[in-house]
Amino acid sequence: MLDETKLVGLLEALYAFELDDRDWLSRSLAALADICGPDYHYIGFFYDASNVHDFKVWNPCAVNATPEVLASFETFRTLTTPDFVRATFRSLHMGSSLRTGVPYLEPLLAERARGGWGDIFNINGLDPSGVSCILTIGCREPEFVLDPASQKLYRRVSHHLGAAFRCRRRLGVSSGRADDELKRVAVSNGAEAILDGNGRFVHAEGAAESTTARERIKSAAATIDTLRTNQKRRQGREALALWHPLTAARWTIVDHFEENGRRYIVARENQVDAQGFELLTDRERQVVVQAALGCSNKEIAYALGISEATVRVLMARAASRLGVRTKKRLLEHPALGSIRTEETRSAASPPPNRND
Repeated sequence: MLDETKLVGLLEALYAFELDDRDWLSRSLAALADICGPDYHYIGFFYDASNVHDFKVWNPCAVNATPEVLASFETFRTLTTPDFVRATFRSLHMGSSLRTGVPYLEPLLAERARGGWGDIFNINGLDPSGVSCILTIGCREPEFVLDPASQKLYRRVSHHLGAAFRCRRRLGVSSGRADDELKRVAVSNGAEAILDGNGRFVHAEGAAESTTARERIKSAAATIDTLRTNQKRRQGREALALWHPLTAARWTIVDHFEENGRRYIVARENQVDAQGFELLTDRERQVVVQAALGCSNKEIAYALGISEATVRVLMARAASRLGVRTKKRLLEHPALGSIRTEETRSAASPPPNRND
């Protein structure tokens, strides 16, 4: 049974950019354990799947994991074939290992069964770069089964995980790659907007200068502050529905504290990287990339912090600019070749020629 009152605590952990990699991942796993309870084990790690033939894993952390569980994680490292990486880390926001990892993970699941453990549920911060973070929940049951409402909840968490990890890499508070040197910078450096603790703008530049942008940033910051109150925390899923990974398809809202204890709210540009769409606006590009990652219009609206109607308009405009009429044709664009998930790749492929 999920403790929904802890959902806001998980989001706070994910956006705790003042923590180093190890502490951040440990706190995020502990917050996930608060939601799901002590009957599971929790493992998280960073990965680089940008080249499916050279898959890398680093910074593993665990909560409630027994020695045999940690040993099975080492078995997992030996099973990451290119096909497996492509079908999971490059394609899925979430999923049960039994449902999404077989046949690749059959040796791992068999080893876990011998130790009294069962399925693993994976929350993946899916990112078009292929570099991200994954949180896993290990259970005793043979299969980790979720009702539709809980699936929606975890899928939303996966969007927050992806946005938070991408922002950490851009800020320099995470190395982002196994062999990169960590270069920490202040959260406020390069911010497009900064508000004081009372919600007043003390800085705005670039895309955040317009009246509309300032209103959206201020509104999002006020909403997040409200969701942190004791009363709103208890609303659980309703609170999660109101806290978006991005605001206006551009900014992630984070806290920043100066040495004197003064609190500021920072809007950081945190769009996904997408090359090859020079004809599109930033917002159109973000919508198209999310669609290529297998998201519905409703899910795109949540991930980007815009309305579903706006998603439809931006998708139509993007298709028109690129000279196509349908979403299906739009997703066939060559620039999306390395981004498309297995599902969207299949949907975009033409039917086989029956005369062959």
